[in-house]
Amino acid sequence: MRDFRTVSQRVSALFEQAARPENRSRYDEELWRYYPQLKTPQGRIQQTRYVYDLCQLARFDPEGKRVLDAGCGFGLQLIVLHFMGAREAVGFDPSERRLRTFQHLIADFQLQGVQAQLAALEQVDYDPASFDMLLSNEAISHYPDVDEFLTRAARWLRRGGVLILADGNNAANPKLAAHTRQLWQRFENGPAGEFGGHRILKPYLQQRTEIIQAAFPDLPPETVQILAQRTSLLTRPAILQAVERYLQTGELPSSMYDPAQCPVNPYSGAVIERLFHPIELARHIERFGFRAWAYAYFGGAGGNPLVRAVNALLMRLTPLSLRWARSFRVIAVRQ
Repeated sequence: MRDFRTVSQRVSALFEQAARPENRSRYDEELWRYYPQLKTPQGRIQQTRYVYDLCQLARFDPEGKRVLDAGCGFGLQLIVLHFMGAREAVGFDPSERRLRTFQHLIADFQLQGVQAQLAALEQVDYDPASFDMLLSNEAISHYPDVDEFLTRAARWLRRGGVLILADGNNAANPKLAAHTRQLWQRFENGPAGEFGGHRILKPYLQQRTEIIQAAFPDLPPETVQILAQRTSLLTRPAILQAVERYLQTGELPSSMYDPAQCPVNPYSGAVIERLFHPIELARHIERFGFRAWAYAYFGGAGGNPLVRAVNALLMRLTPLSLRWARSFRVIAVRQ
């Protein structure tokens, strides 16, 4: 693996230049809000160490390899992997704001071999066995269909290729899981506003109500409300089909909101912060042709030696330590 200090210096120089006043406006302001550490030298080193730690845990050296980031966002991980020697670093993401910023970074700093595509998971495909590593960093919680992602990951990775999952939605942590379920409740039923670092602009129940009202303006308001309540987890086409079926047969839809299930945006189908028990997720991944291991994660990318030592110990104590971990890692090798 390439020298950490040399790579971190190159990463730091890139983002130091990008953050200069004359350049900063070229990139979406969300980049600096989402990754405030990029404003400081120590923070930029932390971002590099974060990727190094993932690769070391997976025993993966990106030198000369072809890597894919499924849900790459602003592309920070791919930029680090590029400087670590990846032959080709490919990413896709459905967020236009984030992807455009990543594409500007690629062009402005002439990052050869780095590619970014504006697309959702279901819109992309690659040749079988064409990647050595697939990264999903804080993204698996948002895929509309996790099994579809795993099916594609198994197809895209070569035999012996590595799937690296890093996520903060650890269902084995009771306190974290309870907070996430409160978040689900807010996104589904409201009220609108800020909660846990998220902004609820319009609850999903209200969105479904408006979808039904717009398509069936003659329905009484109380009927619309009942139908909106009974079409939770459905997207707009399925909502309209369910209402049509009700009008033809009198059969009410039965898709009621379940507090134990992550709600669905009725327009995009996007989900907000799924919960995963890491051990169960690793076992599930193995059904798709992988050998998988789950690890508790407690931090350490900041470089504090004590934190790193404690994290290393608690990772070895997985699954006992999962109950207290805010994050987890799953490393899966394609068989």
